[in-house]
Amino acid sequence: MNIMLKYGAAIIAIAAASGPARAQTVPAGGSVPAQSRDAGDDQEVVVTGRAVTFANTQVTNAMISRQSALTSVNDVIKELPGVFVAEGDAFGSSDWATSISIRGFSSGGGGGQQIGSTIDGLPNGGSGYGGGARANRYIDLLDLKTVRVSQGTADIASRSNEALGGTLDYVTDDPAAERRYRFTAAGGDFSARKLYARVDTGDIAPSTRAFVSASTSRVRDWIGGAGETRRDHVEGKLKSTIAAVNLTAWLSYDDADEAEFGSVSPDSFASDPNHDAYTDHWTGVPYIDQSYRAGSRALRRNLFGYLKSDTHIGEVALSLTGYYHRLRGRGDFLPPYLVDVRQDGVGASESEYTGSQPTRIGGAPLGKIYFVTPTGVAATMNEGCAGTALVPPSYAAACYPSGSQAVMSYRHTHYRGERGGFTTDAGWMHEFGGVENLLRAGFWFERDRANQIRDWHKVTNPLVGMAFDGTAYYEQYSTDYDVDEAMYYAEDTITIGRLSARFGVKQFFLDQRRAEQLNDRASTSLRSHSQPLISAGVTVQAPLPGLEVFAGYSQNFAAIGNGPLGQPRVVIARIKPETANNIEIGGRYNAGRVEASLTGYDIKFNNHIQSISANLVSEIDYLNEQSSVYLNVGGIRSRGIEVALAYRLTPALKLSGSYTYNHATYIGTGNAAQDDDIGVTPGRQVINSPRTMWVLASDYKGSVLKAGAAAKKVGDRFLDTSGDVSGAGFLLVDAYVGADLGKVAGPLKGLSLTIQANNLTDKRYLAGSDGGSAFLGTPRTITGSLTLDF
Repeated sequence: MNIMLKYGAAIIAIAAASGPARAQTVPAGGSVPAQSRDAGDDQEVVVTGRAVTFANTQVTNAMISRQSALTSVNDVIKELPGVFVAEGDAFGSSDWATSISIRGFSSGGGGGQQIGSTIDGLPNGGSGYGGGARANRYIDLLDLKTVRVSQGTADIASRSNEALGGTLDYVTDDPAAERRYRFTAAGGDFSARKLYARVDTGDIAPSTRAFVSASTSRVRDWIGGAGETRRDHVEGKLKSTIAAVNLTAWLSYDDADEAEFGSVSPDSFASDPNHDAYTDHWTGVPYIDQSYRAGSRALRRNLFGYLKSDTHIGEVALSLTGYYHRLRGRGDFLPPYLVDVRQDGVGASESEYTGSQPTRIGGAPLGKIYFVTPTGVAATMNEGCAGTALVPPSYAAACYPSGSQAVMSYRHTHYRGERGGFTTDAGWMHEFGGVENLLRAGFWFERDRANQIRDWHKVTNPLVGMAFDGTAYYEQYSTDYDVDEAMYYAEDTITIGRLSARFGVKQFFLDQRRAEQLNDRASTSLRSHSQPLISAGVTVQAPLPGLEVFAGYSQNFAAIGNGPLGQPRVVIARIKPETANNIEIGGRYNAGRVEASLTGYDIKFNNHIQSISANLVSEIDYLNEQSSVYLNVGGIRSRGIEVALAYRLTPALKLSGSYTYNHATYIGTGNAAQDDDIGVTPGRQVINSPRTMWVLASDYKGSVLKAGAAAKKVGDRFLDTSGDVSGAGFLLVDAYVGADLGKVAGPLKGLSLTIQANNLTDKRYLAGSDGGSAFLGTPRTITGSLTLDF
């Protein structure tokens, strides 16, 4: 709150200085594009981006049509230049196995959280597994309008504190103009099924319309079928105009229960490309059953909503948005032992097993219990026992006295979070003679309160299954994380004839606090801020109609994460937020039937926050109290080109393609021992970042039939940061065909059928890296959906 009071006055003064202004609506996030396009417009060849001073692309209807109705919204961006998306299956069923890489920067997949994500221009709250929420936890694919991808530089008003390497803005669908009822039933391989219903009200009052949708889906893992992912989703949106104020309200609730996929080494993949590290049958042996797929789960419930108002007064456009997000989640694993947390006495029954004592709150564990005697006493392992080829001696029943019972835990990590905030934007456009001037300014404040709790439950009978005691025997830790964050921006854009130039500045301010609720109840805090971050660029409309060139520079930003907050204050004081300097130059061409874009970029990120062994760091006296410390060292240098080209051959047939060359390499720490400690080889290609990718696609849409296919080639890439483990390149083909059945037979009016095939050629490959290993690529997956509109 101190941040809001301290810096709020400054931005109010900036906004007030805008003065009276010409009518112009400022969208959420404050962006006032010189040119924008709607991905729902079937007259487009391909969307190459807005006419701004940085590279940006946008998902089209055809890209969405190639994906199953059951899939994640993250999957629709995979055909855009510079973007590599990897998932555990064709439906994005596991967030743990999902990674996105753009220009060498990653979200998941061993690369951290370096790509910003927004929902209708509003922050998603982070994309981390432990308490974050990607866009797939907010938006159903059937309610998605498009995704706007800024591969390097985002609009200066973008509200994200993870955007070192670009921003993904997921745009939700608007209510339909006419009343409509829609029902969709989808199903396919691996017991995939989904039911979806949506009601669009049309005009329920003057200039007021809304929609409400609900869906439920289920899918089993493709490897053995032991794990099932369930997702239930409700979403709604209302748009209204009251007097001169435009109002938009949106609310989403998502309840997900995901079974996980496990990563494998390239050698394991070579010997068996159809199985990962998880098992598919309960054996009654805890050491083996710790890998039982159904026991490794991610449960998340997310509620997110916003209310936005925008209006104009003369030449001034004003926008104000408030939002709220509530998260409840849990991560599950099956450790093959009980944690010994009480001194029950020699020969006494273990209270962790019998449940005779209340939950142990905090405190260091005394050891592990693998087997107990019939009376509940910890069993002693027979001396000299070697176990078996599959089970080490500590976990082998044959290594304990007859009658001993194996024990097992179900470990839960609970995630709770609530955040709320507001954004405000002002824009003033005015012509001074032959000069058009647009002045923008805005402010963002967010208050985030989160808690993580880890507790351990006894598996009731490991011989039978994974059912567990609802009362925990050990609560290991409970940690609060509090963040107050503020950001302001201001930008001026001048247009003179064919030339448009902009210059802007933005700055982030954060108050962070970490507090242990158990054990030593330690508390640490950090107040940090970015330097003023510069953004500048120019666009020129060339004499050739439809051609424009652009150049831009920006300083991208990522806030300090929760990890360093557990360090001593002397360490925290040395850490600075991460920044990246991004330079882009390119051109766009749009001549009706032809669209093309070409972008070259150079990004340098050299203050990465890394955890390094304390003995390798000088100038700080840790008194041997810290085994590792966080420092700003190393980073990434990324240079490359991105090309997109499309041609409308006939009014119904479109051809398109893209090519990416991305030379993204690690910058070392300057100390060979430190590089080795963090596992980075300077000059080696960044993990999970293919050097080359290309896409070729064709789409046909007639009055009755629609069809299309896309082939994407992903080049070789490293699966670890040292560059010692690599994954071979692969070529995947997705295709779809659909028909308006009402055009085929009158009684079927309102019915449409679509069939999709992902990985049509059934290619076996390694997908996203998990840091030294990788998740198996998805096999051929066929799904179909039947939609009824009336």
